[in-house]
Amino acid sequence: MAEETNAVDCRECEKDTNAAYAFEERRHFDSVLAFALGVGTGLLSCGASVSRVEIAVERICLSCGAKEVNVFALPSMVLCSIKVADGSEVSQMKRNFEVSNNFFKMEKYNQLSRDLCDHKLSLEAAEKQLDVINSGSWHKVPLIVLGGGVLAGAFSVFFGGALIDALPSLIIGCLMSYLNILLSRRDFNAYARTFMLSLVGGFLSILLSRALIACGISCSVSMVTIGTIMVVVPGLLICNAVRDLFSGDIYSGAFELLNGVLSILAIAAGYGAALFILRDVVVYVAIVPRTGVLYYVYAMASCVVGACGVAVMFNSAAKKILISLGNIVAAFAIYLIMETYVGEDFIDNFVSTVFAACAAEILARIFKAPSTIFLVPAIIVLVPGGALYYAMNGIVMGDMADAVSFGKSGGLTLLGISVGISVVTALFQIIHPLKGKAAIKRLFRHQKISSDKQ
Repeated sequence: MAEETNAVDCRECEKDTNAAYAFEERRHFDSVLAFALGVGTGLLSCGASVSRVEIAVERICLSCGAKEVNVFALPSMVLCSIKVADGSEVSQMKRNFEVSNNFFKMEKYNQLSRDLCDHKLSLEAAEKQLDVINSGSWHKVPLIVLGGGVLAGAFSVFFGGALIDALPSLIIGCLMSYLNILLSRRDFNAYARTFMLSLVGGFLSILLSRALIACGISCSVSMVTIGTIMVVVPGLLICNAVRDLFSGDIYSGAFELLNGVLSILAIAAGYGAALFILRDVVVYVAIVPRTGVLYYVYAMASCVVGACGVAVMFNSAAKKILISLGNIVAAFAIYLIMETYVGEDFIDNFVSTVFAACAAEILARIFKAPSTIFLVPAIIVLVPGGALYYAMNGIVMGDMADAVSFGKSGGLTLLGISVGISVVTALFQIIHPLKGKAAIKRLFRHQKISSDKQ
């Protein structure tokens, strides 16, 4: 009788032990999921692509002992479910309400993810680091505002304007960048914010240009407007959309692509409304095209300054901007060569984008940073801000032939950029297997077996 009692007690004790172990394991993976989703939504809020977010979340969960991980991310949320040793599942979801372009903060989240996966940090230490990153703004507001101004001023010259055109563009670009920061802090609707910025940019471009002309200074309203348009063009959004589509994230890619198209429509509506309202105020100044060596000098100089302005506006680290300079110059030099000897919108932009994207992927692996940081400044000069303006101007002025012609040119340019990014994304998924989710699982399974043997 005593032996039976002891056996029952042993079984009860074993059950209690197993229950306690299961409870601790579930609590551990609850913490893992909370941390992984915190990093994932943090990356999304900084402008990272959905495919990168899914890979980061999966890597974190697998490195912390999960047996199976299923991640689904959209630009507005991340959902993750993991299977633990006893076969049960733990799942969590986290929404993302903030979207900005903050490359410096993106690097912080990316490095934190790498440090945990490489076991340089414990989960508790990583959670503390995550709180520090989340609580910090990581925004250098004066630099971001200046970056927007430099971007606008440089691109007004890049698209054919005179140096004087850069002055009103710089002032308006600074004001638009600062207004964007203020509106984003108030959780202003993204499309309404883009429309508001475009409307303000359009009004100020026309009025400041007209004021300079009244003072006897020749200033092109077209060049000033094109420069300010580049402040709100959703280049990063379209870049991420194409990457996600060709990474197999159809829903996310389609969502981002639609988001990009709606943003472009909001830009066209804002600037179009300003042009329509002030159509009697606008004075168009003839633009003298540059030729020969002068064209290449102005194009290359304004390209470099404008691309650096983009990187500063997106809060990129100074070191990463310097590293990106080589890619910016080389990619644009290839574009100039293609423009001279080929002269086809699609082919010119496709070839230069392929080079820029390949270089960005290589730099990302060398410096352990997201490739977006190196890619966006290099391809921003290819974005057809000029074609968008002239197509919009043609619609407002009733010149549908111009509108169709420039609209077609802009569409082919965007198609060339998109296909170029897609080709490189697919290529690096083949030659760099860690980009594949199945390969990530094999990597961590191999690491676990090696550690068990040791």
